[in-house]
Amino acid sequence: MNIQLSHKEYWEKQLESKIRRLLQRGITSFEEVLPLCDGAQPKDVDRVLTRLKGSTVEISPVSLDYKTKFFFKLPAANPRLFQWWYTLESQESMANRLLDIHGTHDIACLGTPTLAATIASYSKNVTLLDIDEDIVSLFNFVFSNGSKAEVHDVNNELSEPYEKKYDCIAIDPPWYPSEFKKFISRAIELSNDGAVIYCSIPQKLTRPGIEEDRAKLISSLQDCGHRILYIEPNVMKYIVPYFEEEVLKNSGIDINNQPWRSSDLLVIKVNGSKKLPFESKKEKEIKSFSRPNNSSVFRVFLEKNDINSCFPIVIVDDFSGSISQRDSIDKVNLWTSDKKGFQVDDTAFFNDVLQLWSTGYDINETIKIISDRNNFEKTEKQIDQIIKKLEELTGLWEKNSTSEVRRTSEEIKNKNDALSSEWAAKSSDREHGNKSDGFRIEFQRDRDRIIWSNGFRKLADKTQLFPLEEDEHLRQRLAHSIEVMQLASTIGAAFGLDKDLIEAGSLAHDIGHTPFGHAGEYAIDQMFKILGFKGGFNHYEHGVDVVRFLEGSYQYSVVESHNGLNLTPEVCDCILKHTYCHKGEGPSQENIWKYTKHQKYLKCGGHSHLEGQAVRAADKISYLLSDIEDGIKLGAIQLHDLLGCRLFHRSPIDFRMRSGDSLYSKFIEQRGSIIKLLMEDIILESTKRISKLSSRNDVFKIDNYCIFHSGQIDNDMSEIWDKIQVAKLHLDPRVLSANMKASKMVSELLLMFTLFPEHINTQFKVEHERLNSTEYMKHYRDQHKTIEIAPKLLRFLPLDMMIGFNLKKTKYIDVYNLILAKDYVASLTDKKLKKLYYELLS
Repeated sequence: MNIQLSHKEYWEKQLESKIRRLLQRGITSFEEVLPLCDGAQPKDVDRVLTRLKGSTVEISPVSLDYKTKFFFKLPAANPRLFQWWYTLESQESMANRLLDIHGTHDIACLGTPTLAATIASYSKNVTLLDIDEDIVSLFNFVFSNGSKAEVHDVNNELSEPYEKKYDCIAIDPPWYPSEFKKFISRAIELSNDGAVIYCSIPQKLTRPGIEEDRAKLISSLQDCGHRILYIEPNVMKYIVPYFEEEVLKNSGIDINNQPWRSSDLLVIKVNGSKKLPFESKKEKEIKSFSRPNNSSVFRVFLEKNDINSCFPIVIVDDFSGSISQRDSIDKVNLWTSDKKGFQVDDTAFFNDVLQLWSTGYDINETIKIISDRNNFEKTEKQIDQIIKKLEELTGLWEKNSTSEVRRTSEEIKNKNDALSSEWAAKSSDREHGNKSDGFRIEFQRDRDRIIWSNGFRKLADKTQLFPLEEDEHLRQRLAHSIEVMQLASTIGAAFGLDKDLIEAGSLAHDIGHTPFGHAGEYAIDQMFKILGFKGGFNHYEHGVDVVRFLEGSYQYSVVESHNGLNLTPEVCDCILKHTYCHKGEGPSQENIWKYTKHQKYLKCGGHSHLEGQAVRAADKISYLLSDIEDGIKLGAIQLHDLLGCRLFHRSPIDFRMRSGDSLYSKFIEQRGSIIKLLMEDIILESTKRISKLSSRNDVFKIDNYCIFHSGQIDNDMSEIWDKIQVAKLHLDPRVLSANMKASKMVSELLLMFTLFPEHINTQFKVEHERLNSTEYMKHYRDQHKTIEIAPKLLRFLPLDMMIGFNLKKTKYIDVYNLILAKDYVASLTDKKLKKLYYELLS
């Protein structure tokens, strides 16, 4: 009985471990998980999956370090060491296989750095042993918590700490019998008795005689008492290294970079410690060199072994025509990652030259430094001749040139910082890790990601105030966002604020707006409050939802896989805190912060940084001007309406009408004067407030906004809001009618999609499903796991007349369906929502 219970506990643990790793990989739906659970019963899979999804223990997603920080920074492959890297797909599938079987055991990787990095990214400690110092250094830099790497040449004995320690060892030897014996023997030394070795071996048609080599290898292992568990064909694919491309080119074969080489997988169970007989040879010391930040593109290798030749450096033509040890080629002691090989007669001399090259010196500086040292019994003329010959043959300086013409990302940042004042905000860490692209600084990347996002593009067809079909020249949210960017940038320049942050925050500030603007927002808000959700719905919170979770362009990215746009917290702060009111109920900053799911990420609940305050102030100016302009254009505002407000009597504004003037043309004429008045006031008053601060930290703590109007102009703007925007524009029959239609369409589609999610766009559902087990859904599930929709809310649907519909389906609805529907409806443009409404409900 106890044995049966023990078996059951072990099985339960294995199933939970399997499903947990699937959730880490973003596989969350029952339909996807079930076939990947190695034959487990559907009821058991559903039970464990439901428990893990509802668990308060956060399931950390797979770290991206093995892609962004490791895989794409791997040093250029060394052709003399036969370095081929597994494809990302092979790395991930093999890592998951090893973790499924050996997740609780110690794992070592011998000459398989990409596999080690993938395993380490699952928060599993792994040991990497590799001959390449650059790879070991990169691995230890990226994975500093538990996993470790050490330089090891398989010709040398293992160091004591690694002997007889591991239960699982993965190896990828060069495909020659002598190398297989070395690698497998070292793996046996690493192994506990009963450990399993996973070895990549060549496929049967790799070259003539390979089947015989494979058979001898297997026979030798069996003679040593080890057990062959299985050989699985075509398991691991390899990326084509650059030196292989060069070989194929030199062979006259035109081929694309699609991976064509694969390996079979030999799996060995270790029995005892008997090793295969092999001859250990002492390898010459090899040093690698690369230019700063360029090791992943190009490296040079130097073997400390002089070769006598007729000239200090001689090119070996045949080296770039083969990658096989079986081909007869002249010996080389200097070679490059693009497979150019050379013979040099003084490796000490070339070591110094390459060291200077790798430090960043240009060719003339290198010649001068070597000549000044005078360590090599060569004349200045000889030194000049040799180094220029090296450049002629290799193009080291030409292909890796640096110039003052181009600025690095560090230089761009320093220049930007120099132009900014002490009041400018500094970028914080991104949610999913920082990775510079080398030519943009953080807020520039944020701005560009926003511009290319779906949410920003859709603002071109989302209402500002009036229904868009009334006039094609009326404002929509996209034009408004660009106006805000211009105004906020002007304010920011006056105080030396960060220009890029202001641009990013301005362009994104309304990215959470629903179709039909505030009418659609209010309809969803009221529905959520009726259904019992604290805080309801607002476009400020939803805007951060969009950029943190809902945008899907990076969901399946090879380089950077995560939810949302991975913007800095400072840009998200602009979105959440551009509200008009700071305190009070409704959509005030204080009230929104009280209920937001983004507190942990944004940290600070006070005022936004000065850049965010500039965006908020510019938003109010743009809103006021564009609403009035559009109202005049549509005949909803007359001259007496403007002259009834104090602001339009202030200098230099002049609304005296000349014969033949239209109110619209007069407003356009005076718009610049209005902006001048408002901007001068805001900059003057903000200067007074900022000058009273002792540090940038005070910005977040004081009672009022630092960047805003004087009390007098603020009162003038409030008067316009009350007398024109509320009393005239909001009561205009066209606006009222549009709002009524918008509220009806948005609320009814929201409820219909909640009951019938199958009508939601398939691609949207697929992308959204990844959020089911994240903190995003946890925020809503902590309030309600299920919801009930009252019959009175569903009168627009003839549910009692529908074949097969049971009214019980309006109860115990999974809250996920409501959030999916909310996010889908909010993402739609005005035009798309109308089309769906008329297709489904009209």
